[in-house]
Amino acid sequence: MNDYKLGFLFLGAGSSSRMLGDDKLLKKVNGVTQIQKILNEALALSFPVFVTIPANNNQRKDAISKTNALIIEVENSHLGMGHSLAVGVNKISQDSNFESIAICPSDLPELTTAALKEVIDFSLEFPEMICCPIDENKTTTGHPVIFPKKYFHSLMKITGDIGAKEVLTKEKKSINYFTTNTRSYFLDLDTPEEWSSWTNFHKT
Repeated sequence: MNDYKLGFLFLGAGSSSRMLGDDKLLKKVNGVTQIQKILNEALALSFPVFVTIPANNNQRKDAISKTNALIIEVENSHLGMGHSLAVGVNKISQDSNFESIAICPSDLPELTTAALKEVIDFSLEFPEMICCPIDENKTTTGHPVIFPKKYFHSLMKITGDIGAKEVLTKEKKSINYFTTNTRSYFLDLDTPEEWSSWTNFHKT
């Protein structure tokens, strides 16, 4: 896998606005913060890992500094996920020469190294296509979404808070869907109630 020029971009510049003052990326999962956990799962695959955070967010920066991930600070992160994604892809494109980038939110607490490897291996069957997890009912898409280099320019033009949906809609005929019933690709936790319920169930 190391011969394949791929990098991870985790989006960690959101405000956790639905957490009522708490920061979901600093919630503890198995003794470490959520942001550390998901970055370490990706780093175990020996690919470069980048993560966006709001400029001057020292708490997230401190947590990430305990990993080997590379931080991309995003000015005006309040402009939304699309802005953060565009800044991240632009920075990576300047500094690296990847054939593809795997883009993923940072708030998927069950995502594992094995799950990440599985979707990357699947994407290699058709490396010129966008690769996206989808549930077996074909109703819900998940992450990471792997974009080949030919889409980087489009990603760098994204604005607002809809992430890469505009690119995916435009290029829907070029998506190679990874059908799976593994919920770690789809499970994110956005509210205190969701985190409390999940934490109590998992006793983390």
